[in-house]
Amino acid sequence: MYKANYGNSILSLSEGYKLIARYNRKDDSVEIADLDEETPDWTSYDPTRGASDKVLTFLCDSLYDRCLLQELEVA
Repeated sequence: MYKANYGNSILSLSEGYKLIARYNRKDDSVEIADLDEETPDWTSYDPTRGASDKVLTFLCDSLYDRCLLQELEVA
């Protein structure tokens, strides 16, 4: 069965942030982009390092978990 290089995108519009996440099957990673950026750039997210503040880390951790669950076909 064919699978694209990326899983379905997940959108988060919370706490004033507009984020989108996807699972990168080729690199086995979760990538997140900020839609408020003029040209959104996908960045691999590492939950052990977190983001620039607590709120953003919470949102990115949630997206990370949701992408992994979606990839495992649990969510």
